[in-house]
Amino acid sequence: MDTTVFFGKIGSSLGTRDLGAEVRVSIIDKIETNDKVYLDFEGVDIVTNSFADECFSKLRQHVNDEIFKKKVAFLNTNDFVQRVIISAL
Repeated sequence: MDTTVFFGKIGSSLGTRDLGAEVRVSIIDKIETNDKVYLDFEGVDIVTNSFADECFSKLRQHVNDEIFKKKVAFLNTNDFVQRVIISAL
């Protein structure tokens, strides 16, 4: 089974470490119970380095590289959001 996390429902600007940690915990739960987790950034204009580090860098450390690459996919990232996520990973 696949699932999607819609970041646009969280907000158009994702900025705090606390929010990144909260979202990371939710994504970990979804990774453990689904075959694939899509992270959809439609409607998100800005992701800060702090949010990306707390959410994505620590997520990748938690689940390991192989599972991360196999189970997580990013959708609808604008150029800015994509660069911030890549730098965090």
